[in-house]
Amino acid sequence: MSEFMNETIQTILTRRSNRSYLDKPVEKEKIDLILQCGVYSPTARGVQPWHFTVVENRRLLDKISEINKREYFANNNQNAKMSGLTEDYDNFRGAPMAIIISGMNGEKYAEVDCANATTNMAVAAHSLGLGSCYIASFRPAFSAPEGESLIKELGIPDGYTPYFALALGYVKEPPQERAARREGIINYVK
Repeated sequence: MSEFMNETIQTILTRRSNRSYLDKPVEKEKIDLILQCGVYSPTARGVQPWHFTVVENRRLLDKISEINKREYFANNNQNAKMSGLTEDYDNFRGAPMAIIISGMNGEKYAEVDCANATTNMAVAAHSLGLGSCYIASFRPAFSAPEGESLIKELGIPDGYTPYFALALGYVKEPPQERAARREGIINYVK
């Protein structure tokens, strides 16, 4: 172990995507801290092109998943088949809540900035004893016929596009062992 190992690095190295959650609400204080970590994420040119939507309504998360399943099955989506999408698939993995991260339309780096915010929040959640799953697979619902009404129902402001979601909750079953990291992906230039 490195002499430079500390709590922050340990949190980053041990954070995993969780796909099984207890039916237990997340405390507002923890949600607020996680959101603050998103707000303080790196952002190109200081634009901060994000909007965070906290969804604690499981019925609404289920609605998004149902629309996605319909869209995947109706369009004979090969990615859905390859990922083993079934009728009981849940984009949010059964989490009691999710944060949807939307970016300003027309901002060149909005999607990257939203990715930074999502990563910060995932690490923060892990540091607070919560599980999370970083999700982009929920997006097809917003291109479906009911996409505009979903955006309104979620209170996402005009001029923003949902890019990512972070499912949050207390972990029911720990994730499987982490896959080995690929080798040969780092080089130094001096």
